[in-house]
Amino acid sequence: MSLISVSKFNIGQTTPLQTELRRESARLWNDMVKLHKFIRKRRWKWPFRGDFEKHFKSKYRLHSQTNQALIKKFFANIETTSENRKAGDKKARYPYRDRKHFQVVMYKASAIKRKGNRVILSNGLGVKKLIVRIPKDIPIGKITGAELSFRELRLTIKQDIKTIKSAGSNVVAADLGVIHLAAMTDGETSEIIVGRGLRSLIQYRNKKLAEFSRLLSKCKKGSRRSRKLRVAKAKMLFRNDNQQRNFLHHASKQMIDYCVKQQAGMLVVGDCINMSKNARKKKKGSRRSNQMNSNNPLGQLLTYLKYKGKFQGVELDKIGEQYTTQTCPKCGHRHKPSGRNYQCKNPECDFIGVRDLVGSANIKNKFENGRIEKGYLLPPLVAKYRRPVKVPVIRLNCVVHLTDGMLLDNTLDAAQALSSAGGKTPSELFHVA
Repeated sequence: MSLISVSKFNIGQTTPLQTELRRESARLWNDMVKLHKFIRKRRWKWPFRGDFEKHFKSKYRLHSQTNQALIKKFFANIETTSENRKAGDKKARYPYRDRKHFQVVMYKASAIKRKGNRVILSNGLGVKKLIVRIPKDIPIGKITGAELSFRELRLTIKQDIKTIKSAGSNVVAADLGVIHLAAMTDGETSEIIVGRGLRSLIQYRNKKLAEFSRLLSKCKKGSRRSRKLRVAKAKMLFRNDNQQRNFLHHASKQMIDYCVKQQAGMLVVGDCINMSKNARKKKKGSRRSNQMNSNNPLGQLLTYLKYKGKFQGVELDKIGEQYTTQTCPKCGHRHKPSGRNYQCKNPECDFIGVRDLVGSANIKNKFENGRIEKGYLLPPLVAKYRRPVKVPVIRLNCVVHLTDGMLLDNTLDAAQALSSAGGKTPSELFHVA
């Protein structure tokens, strides 16, 4: 069994060799874009990829495999754009920027060599090899590809692992959301991953994008002010993407760890990826809720869950979550709740529970029975709340200010004096200057 993963890390300040390679890669990309425009303008038959490889062979100070990898990427973009345009997306554009200054440098396995904590990237005859130090926690395996960009290196690593046994025969269901990123239960215990931190990152991103759009609309294109704003915008997006990715990695690990702890070899999640798209079509929901749902990276979370679960023997499955948070698990009565708690409106039923746990219990019920059977599974009354990223603890000073120039004496003698005085107020304690 083989597992392919991508590791991305910062390589620090750029070197003249890295800049030269990225410029040479951009020169190849620009020439391909110009040739594509030339052929399309005359409506000639589009050549094969092998024709491009022969035409651009040995014309650039790059490894031959690097040329082939970049040509393959270019043809993939052309094919994807053609399919999208045939499907009706007329806004899909072919690669059109032919004045790029820098482009990603791509390497195949034959041009990559690993020695300890360093990766040696070959750049062809007459060009110095690029040596990059890599972190110690990079997975051990065969490096099948690499991409060099600005201060960043991405490695594609193939790992041959033994067939991992299933974590168990139990099933854990998870209801995905915004405030609670995931509410999980196996029928007996429950755990909730708090998603307020992720929501704050999404809201911050949207506010900053709106601010940058407002400022850029007042600038002349190509001006110094415009360039500074675009650089600041790119830095903000880069930092925000890293924060979101870190949050989702922590959350997905906690979810898989919970499944392993409960001996569950199956994790079932509610399929809510297209929820925001359908809401926009039907014109439902407020602007705020639509914004949160549309920008919530749940698809990225599912990707992390899928590949992390392979290491731990947990399989991921998706199921429709229609009416799972609206149906009472005890009597089957359906109504739309408000707030974080669910209280059944059926006068003959007295069920009260956490709304997201009701959804996860009904997802498990639906997965095992094909539909929501009333009274089959009730969610636990107590849930453990976890935050994916720990919030730093603010440490208070051991000395508390009372008045200007007077500090509270927190020594053992002062504490004994307080007890002997019968609990006087802090102003009546001994003071030190």
